[in-house]
Amino acid sequence: METLATSVTRFFLQKHYIEPDQAEWFQYGLIRRMIGSLTFLLLLPIGAIFVGWIGSFLYLYSFRFLRTRTGGYHAKTPHGCLLTSLGTMFAALTLAKNLYSPLLIGAVLFAAALCIFVLAPANNASLHLTANEITAIQPRAWLRLAGTVLIGSLLLYICAPLASCMAVSLLAVAVMLVLANLGLGAQ
Repeated sequence: METLATSVTRFFLQKHYIEPDQAEWFQYGLIRRMIGSLTFLLLLPIGAIFVGWIGSFLYLYSFRFLRTRTGGYHAKTPHGCLLTSLGTMFAALTLAKNLYSPLLIGAVLFAAALCIFVLAPANNASLHLTANEITAIQPRAWLRLAGTVLIGSLLLYICAPLASCMAVSLLAVAVMLVLANLGLGAQ
């Protein structure tokens, strides 16, 4: 992936789409997006085995949607990240399949949302967020959380199995935040 990102960066430099001083950041961002996309595409069919394609997509999308603003546990290597994501998804979607009661799904959804509201955003050594940056990020994290909870709540009345996928997605984000706040992961 790094070779592909380097080639794309060189191409963009040659075409003057980016300035030379932007090349390093561009390449870093490109690698992160490539790894994220590849992970999503690898996990989507695995999740589909548990809860179907739509449930797997909802779980992965809402998990990633929230994690980009809330942070949480980060593995120290890309392989560790993939294995952690896979293990988390197995556990969460196994739970999602066994959440039958709309009352229980709603309880998981709101308890996880409360935990995320209190703990987000997580900071770590690779981010180096200042207090001002955390204050600036927090409302965006809360807005994403509110939107996700709203969609999950609507799904609770339309299709409870899909709502359970979103509820366990929030639970997985909450667990990642708890782990980060305990000092685990790439700190």
